[in-house]
Amino acid sequence: MNKTELLTYFDDLFALALTKSKNRQDAEDLVSDTMLAALACLKHGDEIEYPRTWLANTLMHKANDRLRRLYRQPPILNMDAIGDVYEDDQVFDTVCESDEAAELRRELLYLAKLSREVLLRHYFAGESVAEIAKTLRIPEGTVKSRLSAGRGQLRNRLTKGQEHMDKKQYIPGKLAMTFGGSDGRKGEPNTLVNGDLIAQNILIVAYDKPLLPTEIAEVLGIPTVYLEPVIDRLVDGELMVRQDSGRIYTDFIIYHPEDRYSRFEPQKRFVKEHFDTFWAAMDTLLCNIRKLDSYQTLTPLQKIKLERYATLKALQDFEFYGCPKLQESFNDPNSYPQRKDGGRWSAVAYHYPAVYDEAKDNQISNYLIHGGHRSSRLLDYRGTKCLDLYEFDTPFYDSPYRASAAGFDSYFLNRDMHKLLWCTHIGVTPENGELDERMLQTIDRYITFGMLRRDNGTLKPDIAILSRTEYNEINSFISAATTSLTEVLGYAYSRFLDSIPLKPPAHLKNQPVFRLYCISSHCIVMAVVREAYERGLHLTELDCCCPPAVLVYDN
Repeated sequence: MNKTELLTYFDDLFALALTKSKNRQDAEDLVSDTMLAALACLKHGDEIEYPRTWLANTLMHKANDRLRRLYRQPPILNMDAIGDVYEDDQVFDTVCESDEAAELRRELLYLAKLSREVLLRHYFAGESVAEIAKTLRIPEGTVKSRLSAGRGQLRNRLTKGQEHMDKKQYIPGKLAMTFGGSDGRKGEPNTLVNGDLIAQNILIVAYDKPLLPTEIAEVLGIPTVYLEPVIDRLVDGELMVRQDSGRIYTDFIIYHPEDRYSRFEPQKRFVKEHFDTFWAAMDTLLCNIRKLDSYQTLTPLQKIKLERYATLKALQDFEFYGCPKLQESFNDPNSYPQRKDGGRWSAVAYHYPAVYDEAKDNQISNYLIHGGHRSSRLLDYRGTKCLDLYEFDTPFYDSPYRASAAGFDSYFLNRDMHKLLWCTHIGVTPENGELDERMLQTIDRYITFGMLRRDNGTLKPDIAILSRTEYNEINSFISAATTSLTEVLGYAYSRFLDSIPLKPPAHLKNQPVFRLYCISSHCIVMAVVREAYERGLHLTELDCCCPPAVLVYDN
């Protein structure tokens, strides 16, 4: 008997196991342990002359041994660490090696659902062809063909086991997911992927071309049965598409390291070439803001933070709208499709392989605005119709992870940052502001992050807090600066972007144009800021955390 012939005894063996077990799970474990014992026997050169009798006897010994251990060991056991019984009262003291024992145990789980389901029902659950057909609502002939195909696939996997072992092993990477538009009810799309390495790597391997779930399983080295629920979730969450053929693919743009690296230096050269034009518009913007009455009431640090915010907003607006193709794409409602989760969003992700040029990547990260301009709103809070927090996250004189101090839910979903800033602005102690406990416990960190300060022991906001009218006045100057840049630099900027657009995989259709161009412009804003800093024109003599953020209120 060889290991592939073991498959022919699954049916009878499982039926016997059911008579010795309390439930199907225990019966499956008995069959699995019996097969492991058979593999161990064959590996050591023993001949099994009467396989049916040998397997039945071994299963009986396994069942009796389990009963004996039940009284002297905890009920949860690691079966891979226990010897396998294959003769009367004789314990085989060598654990099966993974290249043999684990094969039979896992190879079935690598099969596609259609084949795997009928094999499990027929050979492990003891269901007849007729019963399977009735349960699955398919013809008996279909059941038989799936059984035949499944046996062939499993036999092929078992006989080519070493070939699978010799394949180059996949090393998991990571995806940093972000999106434009409005997220879903449960924070989709980020919550579909963040913290889930399996989901991230499914998306990575199915990006370049559509793949079957079994092909993804082969690449990742994870049984198909474990991947299918994750794939279903990603398809249902509209991050993947399932074709009629059963193949699936990632349905959004993923930027790979080379996409970033190849476009980094060209962006810096473009900024250096046109820096005087960039900064002339920013200088006019800042001069206009400094004349406002609302600006005069701010502390020196609050003024710098407001200036940082206005500069970044004007430059980012030019980055997004200075090219007609980009402006049209950003303004097109179809760029942000209505989603089943209730949101309207366009996803994008950055791929970080297990091995990449970390030094070069860190250099690029210093030129990025993390997530772009962010706005979040709190309605009807302590005398206000709404509170809008507008902010940027950069790696330059502010913490790019302010929300991590109290957590995503507290900062964004519960809007505790809005409450904390407003309470300290109107003289209400945070303890009386209906804030989450975690936000209260991390107040000192938000002082370090530059959002709050203590003034003679009293907690106060350390960013500009403006009325809607005051903010609109500042925003009009921001818009004027963006318009000025577009008029002077728009043509050169469009030509630059047209020279290095992203070319996505052929099967990715109808992706927003701005996703194809943004990778060629995402360092422009910070390249201007850093060039101004190096020339002593911006953020001079600053040595503390200085977040570009502003809170705007409507009474």
